[in-house]
Amino acid sequence: MKPRFLMLLLAACLGFNAPRSAHAQTGIQRQGSATQLVQSIPAETGLADPALPFAKDVWVAMIREAEVSVDAAEFYVTSRPGGALEPVLVELEKAGTRGVKVRFLLSSKMLDQDPGSVARIRRIPGAEVRSLDLTGVSKGILHAKYFVVDGREAFLGSQNFDWRALEHIHELGVRTTDPRIVSPLAELFALDWRFAQTGRLPDLPPRSLPAARPAVELVASPPFLTPKDVRPALEALVDLLGQAKQTVRVQMLTYSPITGQDQYWPRLDNALRAAAVRGVKVQLMVSDWVLGGRALPHLKALTLIPNLEVKVVSIPEAKEGHIPFARTIHSKYLVVDGTQLALGTSNWEESYFMASRNVELVFRDSPLAPQAAGIFDRLWTSPYAFALEPLKVYEKRKVD
Repeated sequence: MKPRFLMLLLAACLGFNAPRSAHAQTGIQRQGSATQLVQSIPAETGLADPALPFAKDVWVAMIREAEVSVDAAEFYVTSRPGGALEPVLVELEKAGTRGVKVRFLLSSKMLDQDPGSVARIRRIPGAEVRSLDLTGVSKGILHAKYFVVDGREAFLGSQNFDWRALEHIHELGVRTTDPRIVSPLAELFALDWRFAQTGRLPDLPPRSLPAARPAVELVASPPFLTPKDVRPALEALVDLLGQAKQTVRVQMLTYSPITGQDQYWPRLDNALRAAAVRGVKVQLMVSDWVLGGRALPHLKALTLIPNLEVKVVSIPEAKEGHIPFARTIHSKYLVVDGTQLALGTSNWEESYFMASRNVELVFRDSPLAPQAAGIFDRLWTSPYAFALEPLKVYEKRKVD
């Protein structure tokens, strides 16, 4: 076998996991399958990983390459003139004009965020917009954030379809051509698209899951609206935490073991505590949106457990002044032992797993895991992160 062929084969196996030029970072090869992490970073912070592309560039590139279809499921859409989402919307409009079928699924409870942008998507030639309303079956929402292009490529991550998510929030997502992700994600979209039209829960026949966990797995919430061959996300996360032997890194917007009328919801909380008790180094990083919230006493209690650290991240206001619902960390991922990665759209609270539509990706023994660990460590050791002190009184952060 020739050396050049061996090098090409190795590069194909590694996919997007090696640093790339600026040109290569904004495009995905059509041959084979590849997966890469994609970041969004608050402006003026210097938190960017130089090896990773930005979502604002990746989204434009993906939609620009669309030939047949763009299927998007998003919590909401909001843009502003000159903002980073504008080029994305322009590419969607161009795609529709050249005959690409655009289907856009939005949360019924968030249609009023930016009616003008929703109307703009509706005006795209051939586009169809539906809203997912779960009020008839749960108190949940469509909280997933992903889109599929031509049935061959997908993006999934914490980024909402929001200019702020692309410019002023710490986010992490995945761009992939891996059929083990793209195919079930497309099927999940088709299921939700039908549910948005009919309002009736689909008949989901029982199917058996493989005994061995695959190297790449798509998991989803809520269980009652998830195909039977897709594991519930909560089950997958608890399993990963239970397998941890050395380290656990968790980054979330919010974390709360409280649900309903001040009821304790122990599933993830017990798993974190159990890992720390058996000697695993557990690091939990949340945004300063938790300050003043009802979960704060429980977060403080976690800091008293040996081997368990909690840090809060506070991103300074932008130079332009206060931006509502921005300047925060919104990434949602778990890294176990530096080798396993779960990344998706759920905050770690009961309603996200049991009532709302969310999607997570699990990567086992993947080079994406140490990359995510590096992103975590960069933020954990930054001047924006501080240790939560159990006896300190904190002022509530202004969010809106």
